[in-house]
Amino acid sequence: MEVTEVAHDSTATLAPLPGERPRLSNTLLHFSDRHRHALFAVVFALYLVGFNGQWRVERDSALYLSVAKNLATGHGYTYRGIPNHVAFPGLPLLFAATFKVFHSQSVVPPLVLMLLMGFAGLGLTYRLFLLHSGRPTAVVITVGLGMSRLFYRYAFELLTDMPFLVGVMAFLVGYEAVFFARERAGDPQRRTRWFDWVFLFGGLALAICMRPQMWVLLAAIVIAMAWRTRCGEIGRKPLILAILAIVAAAVLFWKIDPRHQGQTTVSGYEDYLLEFKFAQPKVLLAQIIHNNLPNLLESAGVKALFGAPFFVGLNTIASLVVIALSIWLLKHRVLWGIWAVMTVLMLCLFKPLDRYFLPVIPLLVFAWWQLMVRLNHRLPVRWGNWLFLLLLGIGGGTNLARLGEMLVREQRRTPFLEHYREGCYASLPKITDLLDAHMRQRDWVMVEPKCARILTYASGHYAVEQGDPVSLARATHPTFALEGFFDESRPAPGEPLNPSPLISELRQRGLKLGPVVGDPIQGPHDRRPWILHRVVQLD
Repeated sequence: MEVTEVAHDSTATLAPLPGERPRLSNTLLHFSDRHRHALFAVVFALYLVGFNGQWRVERDSALYLSVAKNLATGHGYTYRGIPNHVAFPGLPLLFAATFKVFHSQSVVPPLVLMLLMGFAGLGLTYRLFLLHSGRPTAVVITVGLGMSRLFYRYAFELLTDMPFLVGVMAFLVGYEAVFFARERAGDPQRRTRWFDWVFLFGGLALAICMRPQMWVLLAAIVIAMAWRTRCGEIGRKPLILAILAIVAAAVLFWKIDPRHQGQTTVSGYEDYLLEFKFAQPKVLLAQIIHNNLPNLLESAGVKALFGAPFFVGLNTIASLVVIALSIWLLKHRVLWGIWAVMTVLMLCLFKPLDRYFLPVIPLLVFAWWQLMVRLNHRLPVRWGNWLFLLLLGIGGGTNLARLGEMLVREQRRTPFLEHYREGCYASLPKITDLLDAHMRQRDWVMVEPKCARILTYASGHYAVEQGDPVSLARATHPTFALEGFFDESRPAPGEPLNPSPLISELRQRGLKLGPVVGDPIQGPHDRRPWILHRVVQLD
C-alpha cells in the first residue's frame, strides 16, 4: 500500500458553477470561520455550565485519589497501607500536587485540573488542524470535538483518559510542526519554533506516564517513522535517533516508575498482560471472537464516535465505518492512521470500551468530516447537500442529545448522587458514616465485588473484595464484612440476584458473618440493604 502524506486543505474546494447551489460543506466552513469566536464561546460556556465540583464516582478514579492522598500525606505510593503496583503514576502525582498546593483533599481542585485538561485538548486539536488543514477546518473539528459526548464526559471524570489525550495531541502537534510545517508553508528554510519541540517531547512524556496504552503509542511512532524511511521521506539517521529516543524514554519511565519500588519484574497492567493474556493464546482468541469483537462492533465503536448506540445491526455498520475511518487516516498522516488502527486492534485484544477511543477521537472527528466533504462534492449538488445534512445529523445530533442528557440529568441536578448513574451511589455517604462509626482506622472490611476501591477512598478504611490481587494476603482475617452492592455492578433491575460472593469468600477463609453492627441502610435505589457485620470464625 503506497501512502503519500499530504496536508489536505478542505477549504480548497470547487467553487459552484454559475447558477449552481453552493455546497453545504463550503457554506459551513465559511460560516464557522467567520463566527469562530462565537462558536468557541458557546463551547466554553457549555463546559463551564457542566462543571459542578462533584466526584463522578468510579472505581479507577477512587484508586488514583487514594494513592494521591497517601502521597500528599507522606505515606508514599501506597494503597491500603502497602505499595501500589497497579495505577500508572501520572494522574496520582498530579492529584497529589493539587492536594498539596491547595492544602486540601477536596476533589474540587482535581476536577478543575481535569476541566483545564479538556480545554487544553480542544486548544491542541485546533492547533493541529490549523497546521494541517487551515483555519476553517480547524474551527469545525474543534467545535465538533467539543460537542462530542465522549470528550465532554471525560472532561469531568477523574481518570487518565483526558490527560493521556492531551499528551498524545501535544505530541501530534509537535510532530506536525517539526516534520510537516515547512512543506505546508512552502518554505524549506522555515525554522521550527521552540515550543513545537516542547509539544513534541513534553506531550510524549505526559502520555508515557498516564496509561499503559502508551506502549501502543510508542510502537505506532516507531512503525510510522520506519514507514516514512521506506518511502524515502526521511533518512535512516532520523529513524535511528527516533528509536533511540523512544527506547530512552521507556527506560527512563521504567527507572522512575514508583510502582516498581525495588521490584525487578513488571508491574500491574503489564504483568497482567504477560501472564493472563499472551500466555494463554487459545483463551485470548476465544475471548476476542466471542466477547471483545462483538462488544467492539455493537457498542464501543458506535458509542465512541456517534455518542450512543442505534440498534442491533446498524451498530455494527456504524462501528465498521469507524474502523474504516481509522484506516483512511493513513491517507492524511501515516502516524495518525497507524495510531488509530493499533488502538482498534488493542480494543480487540483486551477490553473494548468506548472511553479507550478517546485518544483518537479528534482524528476520527476529522476523518468523519473529510468523508462528509468528499461525498458532498462527489454527488450532484442537491443529493450531495441532503446527504451532507443527514451525515451531519447522525454525527452531531446523537452526540448533542447525549451531551444534553448528561448535563440536564446528572451534572445540574441536586443532590448529585441521587441522579448520577440512576442513583446507584446515593447511599454512599450513609455507608461511609456507618463504617466510620464502628471501625477503627486500620480495620479491614470484606465487601462485595467492585465496591472495595470506592469504599476505601470514600471512607478511608481498608476495604477488600473477592479476587483482589493487592491486599487479600493482608486481609486474611478481616474484622468486618459489609453486605450490599452498587446496582451498576450487579444484574439489571428485573433480573434475579445471584447469591452473594461475600459469604463464599468468607467461608473459604474459615470465616462467617457474625452479629450485625449498627442499623442497616437501604436507600430508594438499593435493591438489597447494606448491612455491616462483625466477622467470626467458622464453628
